[in-house]
Amino acid sequence: MANVKISGLIAASAVAGANEFEINESGTSKKVTGTQILNYVFSPDEITMTGTGSLEIPTGSTAERPGSPQAGMFRYNSSTGEFEGYTTTWGAIGGGASAGGAIYENEDSITSSYTIAAGKNGHSVGPMTIAAGVAVTITSGQRWVVV
Repeated sequence: MANVKISGLIAASAVAGANEFEINESGTSKKVTGTQILNYVFSPDEITMTGTGSLEIPTGSTAERPGSPQAGMFRYNSSTGEFEGYTTTWGAIGGGASAGGAIYENEDSITSSYTIAAGKNGHSVGPMTIAAGVAVTITSGQRWVVV
């Protein structure tokens, strides 16, 4: 059985689930088992999971992205078939290679503004199209190479 440690619990509701959870709330340990668990609302502390299972994350199309995104959001984009995260814009997370890591693909159009930050460089294979009203900002001293 997988163990899940949750710190900083704000609220819990008792509904369907199948595992056993240990909840650490203000120094007290509470155990919830069986079919009592469905949804928890957490503070921004930590969740520790052990085991060999998987974690299901939010999935949706590009059009279904959150209306007011915040840095640190993570989801699977069903339109692009990629995991994505939000900092100041939505961007792909990891992966991206196919053919055993020998081929990397990138989109050929840029549809949201992006800034290449200090200490970072970027590269794309073009031609690239930048949508109307969208800007790519390259911080002084950095490079964006389009091949």
